[in-house]
Amino acid sequence: MRRKNCHFIAHLLLVLFSIPHLYAKEQIQQLKVIDLKSDYEKNPIGIDFLPQLSWRLESGQRGLTQTAYHIIISSSLEKLNAGNGDIWDSGKINSSKSTGIYHDNWKLKSSQRYYWKVKAWQNGGIASDWSEPAFFETGLLSQEEWLSGWIGYVPGMPGRVQYFKGTFVPRENIKQARAYISGLGSYELYINRKKVGNNVLDPAQSSYSTRVYYVTYDIADYLLQAPNSFVIPVAQGWLGSPRLRIQVEITYQDDTMEILTSDRFRSVTTGPIKYSTIFDGEHYDARLENPQIYEPGVPPGLMNEEWAWAHNTDDPSGKMVSQRVEPIRIVEEITPTLLKELAPGIYVFDAGRNLAGWASLRVKGDAGTKISLRFAETLHENGFVNQENLRNAKAIDTYILNGKGIETWEPAYTYHGFRYVQVEGLPSKPLEDDIKIKVVRSDLKQSGKFKSSNPLLNDIHQMVVNTEASNLHSVPTDCPQRDERMGWLNDLTVRIEQAIYNFDHSRFYPKYLQDVSDTQDAHGTITCVAPFRFGMRPADPVSASYLLLAQKTYEFYGNKRVIEEHFDGMKAWVDYLNSRTNNDIVDYSYYGDWCPPRDFLMDPNGSGVSRDTPGQFISTGYLYYCANLLSDMAKVIGREAEVVRYKALAEEIYLAINREYWNEQTGGYASNNQACNSFALYLGLPDETKVPRVIKNLVEDVKKHDYHLTTGNLCTKYLLEALTEHGHPDVAYKIATQTTYPSWGFMLANGATTLWERWEYLTGDAMNSHNHPMMGSVGSWFYKYILGIIPDFNHPGFEQFSIKPYIMGDLQSAEGELNTVKGKIKSAWRRQGNNLTMEIGIPENTTAIVHVPAKSVRGITEGDRKISTVKEISVLEETKDYVILKVGSGNYQFKSRI
Repeated sequence: MRRKNCHFIAHLLLVLFSIPHLYAKEQIQQLKVIDLKSDYEKNPIGIDFLPQLSWRLESGQRGLTQTAYHIIISSSLEKLNAGNGDIWDSGKINSSKSTGIYHDNWKLKSSQRYYWKVKAWQNGGIASDWSEPAFFETGLLSQEEWLSGWIGYVPGMPGRVQYFKGTFVPRENIKQARAYISGLGSYELYINRKKVGNNVLDPAQSSYSTRVYYVTYDIADYLLQAPNSFVIPVAQGWLGSPRLRIQVEITYQDDTMEILTSDRFRSVTTGPIKYSTIFDGEHYDARLENPQIYEPGVPPGLMNEEWAWAHNTDDPSGKMVSQRVEPIRIVEEITPTLLKELAPGIYVFDAGRNLAGWASLRVKGDAGTKISLRFAETLHENGFVNQENLRNAKAIDTYILNGKGIETWEPAYTYHGFRYVQVEGLPSKPLEDDIKIKVVRSDLKQSGKFKSSNPLLNDIHQMVVNTEASNLHSVPTDCPQRDERMGWLNDLTVRIEQAIYNFDHSRFYPKYLQDVSDTQDAHGTITCVAPFRFGMRPADPVSASYLLLAQKTYEFYGNKRVIEEHFDGMKAWVDYLNSRTNNDIVDYSYYGDWCPPRDFLMDPNGSGVSRDTPGQFISTGYLYYCANLLSDMAKVIGREAEVVRYKALAEEIYLAINREYWNEQTGGYASNNQACNSFALYLGLPDETKVPRVIKNLVEDVKKHDYHLTTGNLCTKYLLEALTEHGHPDVAYKIATQTTYPSWGFMLANGATTLWERWEYLTGDAMNSHNHPMMGSVGSWFYKYILGIIPDFNHPGFEQFSIKPYIMGDLQSAEGELNTVKGKIKSAWRRQGNNLTMEIGIPENTTAIVHVPAKSVRGITEGDRKISTVKEISVLEETKDYVILKVGSGNYQFKSRI
């Protein structure tokens, strides 16, 4: 009997001791490492730099943080699976960091694929399983490895798309095949009649004398064990004359290699595209189609009226760099509405919104029939498209039929900004699918969502998103339609936050930051536009966007490298601005607070310079802003001397602005208007004794204008934010929800689906773009103040962030989300009388400082519990309007009285 009891007790103890082990295994299964990325891209090929590694954690648990990680990088998948990190084995590193991880000691080779995986530990010491494998593949890591030069045909074919051709016969079975290629201005690669990839308008824009982007393609699946035809049409694009540089590397099964250089693609001819330009459109004559171009073989009798021999060229002279940014692609297809037949064979179609892209055509008719497609943002009163505001851009695509049955066509090397398409010359009334609209932009994922109980705000948000989406074409353009389409730095200064809340710019902004850097000269000056094709040198001092691109990329994505790489350039720009001061006041301005409403312009019939907002006040304010930004970023990278130096410079400029522009009599800055006072408040220029007077003047000025703004492209952002943060969110809300001029609602009431360049509805041959993101900073106000989602520069990559919604105006509810490098943040609230329900989602491996609108902490519950009983929540502070909590990861529902 005693023996049986002993057996029973032993068995019971075994079960009891095994429970924690079973629980731990369950926890391990719950924690997963997912979404592995190399330099913010999944499994990239062709990179020519040390990638920054990142990942996310996934778990059903609340309050989860990463306490350690272990990374293995291997030269083969077999080695990775065996746990052999022959490239790098980090070992267990105690850190919560999961973005921006790289090591200078990685010894990488060109054209090599590297595999990696991650294991993570969570609080409590529990480890995940290893992640699924990921990889990155290098391109050509040095300029010397480019065995190919640039080729082009300069003597003839002016304005034509040039078709470069080569034939390749593999000598045995192929193991791997890569094409490294750049065709300027833009190109497509065809192998055996099939287009490689789905990119359009490659490569990304750049300053071609400094750098040229190339794209890497895996072409193994396109190749046959037979003669292979390569055809590369190249259009002039932004360069002005076609150029090609291509290097194809073939690795055979026996590991021998064959390299095809540009020399193998010197046969060049023209084809059915008679001309194609970015601004004017594309002209395609289908009667000139020659299927033989795409057949393998060397054209007979080179240097005749059909074929020529491409020459070596000296340009472009820039270094070859892997294209890091998302490619431009067709991201959406729309069936437009046929409005009416204006005249025999002339039809106008409505895409339903203003956008960037082109139209495709399906038609049947006689050979030689000419179809023209004219693109415009607006219509004349008679219903025809109005192209007056395109200035010198013709925006006409032309197709000439070959008469061989049903023909389909769309352009390849141009794009347009438009809502309406006027189609002329159709042989018969078009069917529903005969005209399609292709939306074309850099293929950035949309990162944010916003919705509220006020339909007007929802429409404004969508208008902002539509505008931003229309102006992402490897650079953040000012407009997609007229003879400009440039990356203006003054607009970008207040556009960056709106754009980064709405779209994932983790790769786009570092690329564009390099574009800005490439304009810099030995004096530290940058240019108004990057790449520099237009505008002034030096740039207007309002171009704080140079620094903000780095600062926001670090803050939102945890990318410290951009600060390290560009700090000296940003420093040189700030030093140049400082050299242009007289008594610490910057001595020049071009644009300032550009394009306020007409009554506040220097010349209502001229440019957009403000009458009442001094340009030098704005310029000097931005020097102060940039000095502070530079000091903050110097701290991030450990440059302590610059921390002190630029904080001291900021203090000097602060004193100078208050000396020169503070008006003790009026209690405001400069002209005491909305722009000057909101800018001063945003920068923190008034001390605590001045702030109440400045706020009072600002609110009174808004009320004097019946809650309408008087600001331009820059200070509109600061107006809404200063009012909200200084106790007047309802005033900001009234401005945002106006429907009469000047306002966003006025744009919508007049048919806008994208933001206008001016507060006025204008057409004609002037600055009258109807798709211009510079007035869109209200978009970030929705996320920052209505949803309340704000990152923390001191905890980059959303290691910690804030949620602080403002309950304002007649809003009854709001909801939205932001996809971050840590995962999805959710913020939603709704009120019923004095009762508020607030729902939030906090990703794994983050914490949030949550400001719950409430009268007191005692009245707040989470779910059905008092918050004091929730271990993932700690109370930090009670203020007049909020209870401030520190909250761990997970989903929460708070209820409170307001």
